[in-house]
Parts: sequence; C-alpha cells; structure tokens
Amino acid sequence: MDLAAKYQRQLLEQARFLHQKTPISEATAQAFLATPRHLFVKRFREGGSRTWHEVTAENLQEHLGTIYADHPLTLFGDEDQDRTLSTISQPSFVLRMLDMLQLQPGQKVFELGAGSGWNAALMGHLVGPEGHVYSIEILPELAAAAQQTMANLGIRNVTVVSGEGGEGYAPGAPYDRAVFTAGSYDIPLAFYRQIKEEGLLLIGIKTQGGGDNLFLLRKLEDHFESIDAMPCGWIQLRGKYQVDDLAPVPVEALPTWTELRDKEVARTPFWWGGTAASDQFGWHTNAIRSFLGVTEPLFRTFKVERNAEGPKEEQCFGLWDPDQNSLVLAKDDWLIAYGNLASRDRLFERVRQWMELGMPIAACFKLRVYPSEASLPPLRENQWLVSRRESQFLWSLEQ
Repeated sequence: MDLAAKYQRQLLEQARFLHQKTPISEATAQAFLATPRHLFVKRFREGGSRTWHEVTAENLQEHLGTIYADHPLTLFGDEDQDRTLSTISQPSFVLRMLDMLQLQPGQKVFELGAGSGWNAALMGHLVGPEGHVYSIEILPELAAAAQQTMANLGIRNVTVVSGEGGEGYAPGAPYDRAVFTAGSYDIPLAFYRQIKEEGLLLIGIKTQGGGDNLFLLRKLEDHFESIDAMPCGWIQLRGKYQVDDLAPVPVEALPTWTELRDKEVARTPFWWGGTAASDQFGWHTNAIRSFLGVTEPLFRTFKVERNAEGPKEEQCFGLWDPDQNSLVLAKDDWLIAYGNLASRDRLFERVRQWMELGMPIAACFKLRVYPSEASLPPLRENQWLVSRRESQFLWSLEQ
C-alpha cells in the first residue's frame, strides 16, 4: 500500500468513528477510496495561516499528512490576508453529506460551488456512467482547474461550468438532487423549477449571527420541506445572491450610536456559560444566537475593534430597536443597555422563551421554504416567518 492510500484509509476509519450513529454507507466509502483527495489539491493553505503551499509530484509526500487530515483547506483567497474564497471541505463532513443526499445510479445532480472538483467527482462515482453531475463555479480559475482535473482523470460524467450558481443550470435540469457547497441566506427561484418533485436539495442555510445549519429539503409541489438537519459552517456563496447586510457591522454604524453611546443605562453581568477570559464567546453563545436569528427581528450582530494584540476585531450581538431608540449589547461578560431598558428586557424575554422551548438551535426547527410571492396561512404558536429576496422561510418547532 502506498503512502497516499494508507492516509486515505486512516481518514476513512476516522470518519467512520465520528459517524457511528449515522454509519457511512459502503457505496460512499467505495467512492471515497476510488477518488483520492490529493488528486484535487494543487495549492492550499491551512486555517489560520497565510502561507500558501504548491503541491507538485516532487513534494506530494510531504503534504499528504495535511491533505488527508480531517479538516478543510483553503484553495483560493487573498494572497496576503485571511479572506477565504474557496475551500475543500472537511472529509468526514463530505462523506456525511453524500449519504444525506441518497445518491443513486443514473441520477442527475446539480452542485453550486465546484471548488477543487473533489465533491463533484465523488458524486459522479455514486451516480455512475448513466448519471451526470453539473457543477457550477463562480471563480473562473477554479472552474478551469476542476474541469482540467476531470479530463486528466478520465471522469466523463461530471461537467464543470464557470458561472453564477445561484441561477442553477437550466441545460442540465430537471435534477434529482442538488447541493450547495457554500452557505446561503436564500433559496433562489430557479431551484423551484429545476429540481424534480420529490427531489432533494442539501443546502447550508445561514441565519443572521447564528452560524449555519445544513438542511436536507425535499421538493414538494410548491415548496421545500426539511427532512434532516445538522449544524455546519460554510463560507457564503458569492455573486448575485450574496447578502452583505446581514453580516456583523461596527456598532458605530448604527444611525443613532452617537446619541446612544453616552446613554448607558445598565450594565448587567451575564456569562452565557463561560467567561470572556476563555476567548470562546462565539462558542458559548452560538445556540442562543441561532435561535435569535430565526425568531427575533431586532437581533443584530456587531463587530468591535480590539486595542490589544490578537485579532483586529471581535464580535458581539444584541437587539436594536430604532423606534424606541434602545440598544442592548451582549459583549464579554456583560449585557450593556443604552437609551432605555426596552431592548434588554426584550432580550431577557427571548432567553426565557428559548429555555422554555428546550434551548433549540436552527437545526432543531422544521423548515418549509416557499417562493416569496406565495400566500401563507396565519402563523401558529411557535412558528416564525423570515422573508428573503426570493424565498420565505417558515420555521416551526414541532413535537
């Protein structure tokens, strides 16, 4: 057994251990073994590093340990900054996604975000020579490289196209399966047309400030309905359907900040299950932020510049009510209220509601997604409707 095959089998066993409750299928395991990851990685950098590594036939062996480690790698990004534009995903997560998609021989599959082409090649193996995968990549350099890799490996049932994945790919439609390999705040209208009824869409749904959740959605006559979900993490898709106004903004960008900053009315200790000293504020608050991102229209996430050494900025969150000129910030070990106590009291009420409901994250909700123009009945108890540009998301907590 050569070194690459040894690393590959070790990684497969690690993935099997991680997914004991949802065992990796034999078909997916065989696709993984038949599609070595290192053949799709020509250049990478690791998370937290700004150093790029070029992979060649001469230095491949020294990089195999990193390529077959169970973590994502950056494939494309700023040369001298931390911004990531494309990754090759964590292998154990990729295998779980493949099983969630329930791919069968002969199916047609759409993929948004080809990246290296590795995931498309894995899916191509699973749908077989009678099936076909159409993968759309918005970065022309990556699309060309992925298509060349397919040609070099003799993979004929995968087509990589350079373009805007949010529009789908009409020439290959209708699809039995579709997968987004980038996170999205919306489901574009094209996918209501291009996915077959009873087809499956696997997509990382972004909620404001609350991380990402991977939803497996079944296409019904006029909407999508969730059948499985789990937390995840994606970079946001780029292009026409990129949403920037839900990203963290500086507190100073609030229209009333110059007035509010001098009107601090309360500072309440609040630890969220940790301390600021642990530098894990994001982890401690992930669940409540996920809930607020679904249920609370006044919820906002903010970024604050740091003065000390370390990251240039840190994030916090809160509720901002412009009508009452009220703001509460959850920052470090404090809830800081400005203007008046209306926003702080509202946040307390939401936290109590979250606890009474069992402290759910977004993946705990039943999700139905409808076109934005669809008329829906009045909301029932424990239902929330979040509207985006082309779709509306009906979140329900159901027993």
